[in-house]
Amino acid sequence: MESSDLTLRQLMFSLIEVWKESGKTQREFCQEKDIAYSKFQYWMKKYSEQSSLGKDPGGFVPVVVNNEPKSSAVMELVFPDGRKLVFHQAVEVSYLQALLSF
Repeated sequence: MESSDLTLRQLMFSLIEVWKESGKTQREFCQEKDIAYSKFQYWMKKYSEQSSLGKDPGGFVPVVVNNEPKSSAVMELVFPDGRKLVFHQAVEVSYLQALLSF
């Protein structure tokens, strides 16, 4: 996409955001901003297509970084109160039963 296309896209998507906040009908908004209604409809379609793909209208996709360290545990028991019992090697079922029957 050329830079002029990207700039126009950003401008139109920004206008759509302004329209959403305005409380006006699309026709009223277009008349106020001197935008052809058909042109606004074209950009609304583009905007909706990107939104339905889960993309930010600016072309960015949100990324969530999980900073929790990776566990090398073979097994974890998580109790309802949030306490954890972590095993770094396999354990016998009878051992777990003995631990849990205190």
